[in-house]
Amino acid sequence: MTRVALVLNPALPRSGAAREAVAAACAGAGLEQPLLLRTSVAQVGAAQARKALAAGADRILVAGGDGTVRAVAGALRARQDVVLGVVPVGTANLFARGLGLPTRDLGRAAHLAVTGPALPVDLGWAELTNHTGASTEHPFLVVVGLGHDADAVAALHPALKRRLRWLAYFEPGLRRLARPGRPVTFSLDGEVESTEQLWSILAVSSARLPGGARLVPGARPDDGLLHVVLVAPRRLTDWARVARTGLSGRHTPHPALRYRQGCRLTVRPSEPALVQVDGDVMVDIVRAHIEIRPGALRVACP
Repeated sequence: MTRVALVLNPALPRSGAAREAVAAACAGAGLEQPLLLRTSVAQVGAAQARKALAAGADRILVAGGDGTVRAVAGALRARQDVVLGVVPVGTANLFARGLGLPTRDLGRAAHLAVTGPALPVDLGWAELTNHTGASTEHPFLVVVGLGHDADAVAALHPALKRRLRWLAYFEPGLRRLARPGRPVTFSLDGEVESTEQLWSILAVSSARLPGGARLVPGARPDDGLLHVVLVAPRRLTDWARVARTGLSGRHTPHPALRYRQGCRLTVRPSEPALVQVDGDVMVDIVRAHIEIRPGALRVACP
């Protein structure tokens, strides 16, 4: 008999409705009601996932945003006997979009999370070293960004995010479009290091943005690849090509937007910088080692 646990972020507006939807889905599948584990500011999901594992849960659901999902996913890495289910109630829900999960119909999302087939999905892993030499490790499911991308995420106002949801991300980004790039040294899969002036460098597992746009055309959450995006516009008009690529899903070579693929990326900014990991910002980072772990998760998918 499947044992279901629900890791719930109670701070999100739709958390109550998500809890009810999961309870209904479990009842409809003839399962016991889920073990409920609420997150907090101090414990954002990993501790709750470990409690669920200790209680014998073999299907762990997350009702939250990308931050909560990635925290639980990190605790489930390499646990091929456990299924991760996602009931997206966050702001952008990029991981859910990349998997093709329902983001508006909580009933459908809960039913899929409880009963859907488990498929292998990649897990990203980032080791970040700050200016004191201390290192921390962070799982990710969507993207790690360094440069103006991370600065824009850090500048996002919480009240604006609550009111406008994913549209709020555009305002701080637009204010930075004309800002110059910064020197960044990087190496992919152990190659000789390169130093370039970049507006941003992104390490992407997979991401389908709201409105159907994509961070990387053709990237999938199960392709076993780390997709590296080098963003280096020379003039404001270059942003039109960047936008066209994201919206059309087709890319033609251009200096403003280049793609690489590999498994391991090391990045060193010229000075301590912000890094965002699936929307969570880390400060004063001097080195980032980022890798992809193919098929490390089993996720309930359509």
